[in-house]
Amino acid sequence: MGTASSRTYAGQDAAARAADRRARLVAAGLDLLGTGGPQAASVRKVCEAARLTPRYFYESFPDLDALTVAVFDAVVAELIERGQAALAAAPADPRGRVRAALGSVIDLVGDDPRKGRVVLTVPLASPALSRRRLTAARRIADLVADRSRDGFGAAVTARQRDLVARFLVGGVAETISAWLQDPDSSSRERLLDDCTELFLAVSATARRLAP
Repeated sequence: MGTASSRTYAGQDAAARAADRRARLVAAGLDLLGTGGPQAASVRKVCEAARLTPRYFYESFPDLDALTVAVFDAVVAELIERGQAALAAAPADPRGRVRAALGSVIDLVGDDPRKGRVVLTVPLASPALSRRRLTAARRIADLVADRSRDGFGAAVTARQRDLVARFLVGGVAETISAWLQDPDSSSRERLLDDCTELFLAVSATARRLAP
């Protein structure tokens, strides 16, 4: 006879059931954080939204901060995955690649503004995410610098690429954050057009920086 931890219920073993409960908690956290910010989330509210008892919350997370980080990390991972997929299917020219990558980000947060708020505005009010946001921005900037190597040109140094990539990531994030707060200010297509042109214009100045 199997142990309690190895028994299956409704076709799921214990590990699968725990993973399902964790996913429900993360989904509930996304909804609460993405609609009301950190002040709208508590262990009790997350459990109510996930239809789980606190016992199962603490099975997956030691505290609310840990859940907040997990929600943030999940959105960042999706953002990066979509960006890489968009680049893989993008035209070979720099403009086409930039537009595809930026379009994947704008579509993600435009289709689900909760995700945009979790990665762009919630960290500003969440001590648990302040350092996480910097780490994520750095990771994305590193990806931009690496993927834009050919676009910057062979004469551009690693320092120049890094500086421009950080500037671009920060600028795009602030621009999209402002759009999320006032989506009527611009159509999604116009926002993508503007961000693409600004991205290319800033990238073109990289070689003018001190090496």
